[in-house]
Amino acid sequence: MESQVLTIILAAGKGTRMKSGLAKVLHPVAGKPMISHVINSASPISSSVVVIVGYQGDKVKETLGTGYTYVRQEEQLGTGHAVLQAKKLIKKHQGQVLILCGDTPLLREKTLSELVDAQRETGAGVAVLTADIDNPRGYGRIIRNEAGNQIIKIVEDSDASDEERLVNEINSGVYCFDSNQLSEALENLTNDNAQGEYYLTDTIAYLRNKGEVVVPVKVDDSREIIGVNDRRNLARAERVLRNRIINYHLANGVSIIDPDTTYIDSTVEIGQDSVIYPFTYIEGRTRIGSEVVVGPHSHLINAEIGDRSKLLDSTVIKDSKIGEDTNIGPFAYIRPGCQIASGVKVGDFVELKKAKIGENTKVPHLSYVGDAEIGENSNIGAGTIFANYDGKKKHKTKVGNNAFIGSNTTLIAPVTVGNRGKTGAGAVVTKDVPGGVTVVGVPARKFKKDNIEGDK
Repeated sequence: MESQVLTIILAAGKGTRMKSGLAKVLHPVAGKPMISHVINSASPISSSVVVIVGYQGDKVKETLGTGYTYVRQEEQLGTGHAVLQAKKLIKKHQGQVLILCGDTPLLREKTLSELVDAQRETGAGVAVLTADIDNPRGYGRIIRNEAGNQIIKIVEDSDASDEERLVNEINSGVYCFDSNQLSEALENLTNDNAQGEYYLTDTIAYLRNKGEVVVPVKVDDSREIIGVNDRRNLARAERVLRNRIINYHLANGVSIIDPDTTYIDSTVEIGQDSVIYPFTYIEGRTRIGSEVVVGPHSHLINAEIGDRSKLLDSTVIKDSKIGEDTNIGPFAYIRPGCQIASGVKVGDFVELKKAKIGENTKVPHLSYVGDAEIGENSNIGAGTIFANYDGKKKHKTKVGNNAFIGSNTTLIAPVTVGNRGKTGAGAVVTKDVPGGVTVVGVPARKFKKDNIEGDK
């Protein structure tokens, strides 16, 4: 039976080098707070997750939500002090304790699983994740035994000898402990140092001195252990993670014309045989179907795009749903709350807001459609304005099936145009138009030559 894994994530610090009013672990990377990436990698191998919070702790809790145990660290007195806040939980737990930092968003589940497996299989007091880097200055060095299979000590850069400074293998700050060994080491942890802080690395020295095995687990890609301490680190982590995301979609049958100029959040889903053109931003909970074309300079946020739809150049869609076989753009702006059915055409320089549009309806160009409901097979002429705001409140406009709205029509809400209703070019509609009736003029009146009495 596999051991239970208690994961502790250190997330109490402010991150002063970020020069920000926002807690460091809440800064987004590829569309999610960096701590969310850490939790997503750790959760599949964890029986429970504990988050050590401090600065903006309530905001961290609100961001992550339920399902985790939160422990507050009132004063930040070192990494060991942070883990000490969870000592009761550690003592109660029988199994393994995985300790992570909330500012390492590039860690993979596979890497953490290998670290946990190494600790369990060797029975070590602790397994330490390490990495080789070209310039280890400032990092704690990993000093191994002659056989190379155990760590003798972790020496900080400032305390290292000239020979030790030549070592390129560094401590990542990611550990997997036996819970009993960690509990004992924490009970013996002191702050007897120049800074008066409690260092988690001292627990490793304690275990080594009492004869416990300390094993290294070297990560293949040293970028995984990047800790985000400032905006430069944040930008670097963003590049690495976005490159992973791009490669994921490429491997799953999505064509991305220029990966270097395409930005896709980690939360986005894209179907096979879709094509993403350059300078496109796809964010949030966006879901793109199969065989969709997303034209250059488009920006999608929390959008749902049906199969085989085409989004032409510079289309912006936010919090809206687009049906199958629909054409949008170029230069269309689909604002939140829109529901566009299959086979619809929304053309250039059209703006929609809280609009529901039925199948096969066309809004070809240069129109504003706000707070509206349009039926099937209708046509909205160029320059049409759905005037939904009276200066105090917004009102709704309804247009039925098979309606024809002439160019430069203004529909003054609240107003309804019935099935097969028509307006002449330039009409200003202030009253309901019955089904089958044509209105013209300012204000719009029934066309005199129209012999249709209208539908009841």
